[in-house]
Amino acid sequence: MSRQRTRLIAVTSAFGVAASLAIAPVAFADDATDPVDTPTTDTPSQVLDINAEVQTTDAAKAATTYLADNKDTFGIDTSDVKVVGTAGSQGTETVRLQQTVNDVPVFGAQYLVHMKSDADSTTILSANGTYLTDLDVDTTADATAEQAAAQAEAYIREQLMRGKMVAGDPLKVETKSEGLVVVPDGSGALAYNIQVSTSNPEDGTPVIKNVYVDADTAWPMFALDAIHMQDWTGDPVEGTGVLTSGEKVSLQLTKNHDNQYLFLDQSRLPGSEAEVATFDGSKYEVTQLAGVWPKSLTDIYWGSTPDFGSAATDAGLVDAHVNAGKVLDYYKGLGRDGLDGKGTDVTSVVGVTYYHQPFVNAFWDGKKMVYGSGDAEYRPMSSEVDVVGHEMTHGVIEHTASLVYAGQSGAMNEGFADYFGNALDVQESGMSMDDPNAGLLGEDLCRTLSPRDCAMRDLADGRHISTYLGMPLEQDNAGVHYNSTIFSGALWDIRKNIGGEKADALVYKALSEYMTPLDDFVAGRKAVEQAARDLKMPMGPVESAFNKHGIKENWQQLAGDSTRLMKDIWTERTGPAAAGGWWVMSQTSVNQEPYAIYSGRTDGTGERIKISDALPDQRPDMPKRYNVLPATDGKNVAWWAWGSTQANLMIAPVDGSGEPKQIGFASSPSFLNIDGDWVTWTSPVYGRPKQYYVNVNEPNKVIPVDTTYHIGSAYGSINDGRMVYMKSWPDAQGYHLNLFVRDLATGTETMIPEITPDANNPNAGLYAPKALDDRIVLGADLKAGPRTGIMSMNWEGGDRKVIVDELSDDAPVLGGYEATDQAVTFEDWPGDMPPKVFQVGIDGGDVLPMSCATGMQLPVAADEGTRAVWLDTSYGDTSLVVRDKPRQQC
Repeated sequence: MSRQRTRLIAVTSAFGVAASLAIAPVAFADDATDPVDTPTTDTPSQVLDINAEVQTTDAAKAATTYLADNKDTFGIDTSDVKVVGTAGSQGTETVRLQQTVNDVPVFGAQYLVHMKSDADSTTILSANGTYLTDLDVDTTADATAEQAAAQAEAYIREQLMRGKMVAGDPLKVETKSEGLVVVPDGSGALAYNIQVSTSNPEDGTPVIKNVYVDADTAWPMFALDAIHMQDWTGDPVEGTGVLTSGEKVSLQLTKNHDNQYLFLDQSRLPGSEAEVATFDGSKYEVTQLAGVWPKSLTDIYWGSTPDFGSAATDAGLVDAHVNAGKVLDYYKGLGRDGLDGKGTDVTSVVGVTYYHQPFVNAFWDGKKMVYGSGDAEYRPMSSEVDVVGHEMTHGVIEHTASLVYAGQSGAMNEGFADYFGNALDVQESGMSMDDPNAGLLGEDLCRTLSPRDCAMRDLADGRHISTYLGMPLEQDNAGVHYNSTIFSGALWDIRKNIGGEKADALVYKALSEYMTPLDDFVAGRKAVEQAARDLKMPMGPVESAFNKHGIKENWQQLAGDSTRLMKDIWTERTGPAAAGGWWVMSQTSVNQEPYAIYSGRTDGTGERIKISDALPDQRPDMPKRYNVLPATDGKNVAWWAWGSTQANLMIAPVDGSGEPKQIGFASSPSFLNIDGDWVTWTSPVYGRPKQYYVNVNEPNKVIPVDTTYHIGSAYGSINDGRMVYMKSWPDAQGYHLNLFVRDLATGTETMIPEITPDANNPNAGLYAPKALDDRIVLGADLKAGPRTGIMSMNWEGGDRKVIVDELSDDAPVLGGYEATDQAVTFEDWPGDMPPKVFQVGIDGGDVLPMSCATGMQLPVAADEGTRAVWLDTSYGDTSLVVRDKPRQQC
């Protein structure tokens, strides 16, 4: 039996961040020394037509007994799996097994065993999923949960601000440990799952991230979105209300002992245990409800009579209550009792606002549905049954396949939610599947716009896998919405081909019985096909639908137009640096967890050089450390050796001619910069950033620019012994934000006059300055709107010149950027599309794309002149690439 190649956790793997369009020639630099070895497992991902009899009718026992008896085939140690659920329909049953190591769950690793039982025995039909046989990980943590939480908070702050600094501190952050998990990179890495709750500083929308932090070094490895009770008694009664469409409907209510008529539907008892409870959230902001239940939100919506008037209608309460019941009934028809399959209550909070302004969105946060108020154009989000069905289906997915909400698995998560929401809508309305509007989601939410102009997505948009776009996790969770209709379109075509009733049963069976958390599009196709075989459905209509959308084995193709310097980048959070004809990058072998630092020539010549110290398996006396966040001036490379209690600042010649040595230390450092004898970085103290620096000839004599707790300083850049950095400082008028220039040898500094933003821009701020010989380059968000300008000035703050006008069409939604004496190279984050790299001359002029490739392009580092390097997902993996100059057009 051949070993299965299993890609997990890295940007190129479980999250499916890859793109595919036209094939282009590719140049490789020294492939023979590529440090990456794709991990393998002895467990087959799918086994069909088993038909083995086991002498028990207990499904869980039958599954574990069969796997134990066939360990040579499956490689599964049944003492390392835990039964987490069973599901069944149409005569078959599925047991879902979670892999563990010393009772610590393995992220996304689930194996499914499918069977049917008779009076005396069980027949094993098939098996599929992910079980990793190469794990060898110590489940004792060296770092504490508190240390992990502190690093997770710093990571999310850094991710949200993206190098921008504002006057004061816009983020209130809360953390909570969700326990330990084994991250299945190679032999495995123990991690804390830290949930971080805050809000986006640009628009205030809620942010809940699960940050997976290495449990030995407290290095934040990656983060995923988590924007995912009570019991009431009384007598069921019937009332009335009016939908936002104007239709008068019956309401299933509860009359309590105080003669109040509650929006609590108990009518499904005893056929279903699920009750529907609807709350008025009009007094709450969305930031108060994401992932939490406010203590003050205690009462279900109620009235003194069972007949509800316009107030309940306008708030969307009637629609939410009725539509939630319809979704439960729909899933009851598929054999499911409630979202979790156990009849647990369904809770909706309706009419939520955003800082007392309309909120036009809805989400499932893992506990409840939250529906926005709508606005002058959009009705309350609960008024559309397909939107309600979509959000509630996220709850079903969470309790079945639990598809990881990122990349391809996340796109299928969205796709299944769209499919079932739309299937219910079409069923309720009696619309034909051939109707051009049948695939529209949310098409009736608008008061004036046409259905097609109003709809959020169209399952019949014809998207093909060739249009798949690789995106970073920070952007739409690696494209979960943008790429979803590639997969949901195939499901929708199946529904057209075989009819609604059969298709809904098929898709539900595939989701609940054949899919596992880390499945990609191809695994999703196999799951649907396997369910079709077990249901004895014809395979032609299923296969043709997936073929039409290009979902088949090996669909990834090369689509880049740059020179690849390193392929299969598996590192997270740490990017490249370049200067003086050299690049440096943190990289890992997936079978050796700590990251190492590599360097090479930016022209692609010569061999790749390993700079950082040996890994623990080569030097048992050394503690485990992640070598990350490198910087170079073309002569030396500096980086952080990240350990459980602090990060050690290391330096070595970039050409590998000398041994690394330690020159400093910090906690949660970022924005490392090196020039000659000086190294500078930013590190938080009590939640505020602080700027530090050190002379390489005076190791570990670390100097802060200030020690005042209420002053923030950050983003230092050095040139010829001078550092320019930003400082946020208060006086009687409030907080101010200025650039400061410090002579590092003497410590003397001057303040550059404040750059004044428009008064109507609440999110005004500056981006990390870049120090050149005679100029300082600066990203400046001064005017209202999402775009950022780029400017330059002399070292005294005078002679200010606009490089990119903030109000021009060329102005970016700025990410990282770098500057040389010839050009500024920057990342643009254009809405729901992947970030791209552009370049403009140092004195302004045309803004040109560095590459016409289709994938994500970030982060970027400038070398010399117009040459730049960046990470690119256009190749079916994440690669370090270089181009000497921009493209003239795409």
